[in-house]
Amino acid sequence: MSIEIRLLQALWFILPAYVANSVPVQISKVKVLERYGRPIDGDRKWLGTRILGNGKTWRGLFSGIFMGTFIGLIQVLIQQDVTGFFGVSLPQMSIELAFMLSAGALMGDMAASFAKRRVRLRPGDPAPLLDQLDFVFGAFFFAWLLTGTIDYDRFFVIVVITPVIHLFANFIAWIWKLKRVPW
Repeated sequence: MSIEIRLLQALWFILPAYVANSVPVQISKVKVLERYGRPIDGDRKWLGTRILGNGKTWRGLFSGIFMGTFIGLIQVLIQQDVTGFFGVSLPQMSIELAFMLSAGALMGDMAASFAKRRVRLRPGDPAPLLDQLDFVFGAFFFAWLLTGTIDYDRFFVIVVITPVIHLFANFIAWIWKLKRVPW
């Protein structure tokens, strides 16, 4: 199988998680939704440090899961057309899988935020590879909970390409003033 086909299959599979992970940053700037931007941890601390921080909000969690699942719905509706257009077999997407990938991505991101607070990193401080792959591990774990299997070839491709895609997307978000830092 060519690298192009592996990339296409990997991106098709992980797309709901990519969307779920990126939407909270974008939605945080929508003024009409500001009142839903309360921190998930309710400003609570554990051992003297915030549990998650202000960057993990209910607005971000729900909007990310919703949009990732919505992208999965679109994938379900167009899967046969895309498969025919590219002439390759794509991983079968379902609404349930899209939901689990999306929820897993955001849970993975929250787990990384929790870990970063424990080692006293401030919100926005870089944690190389953790910042780029936390949501991937969460997405794959939740997908495994649903399906009971992991395609390790696909996992490897996604782990290799995601840091580059993530850094590029964050740089663009920083240029557009959606993020305070370019990483």
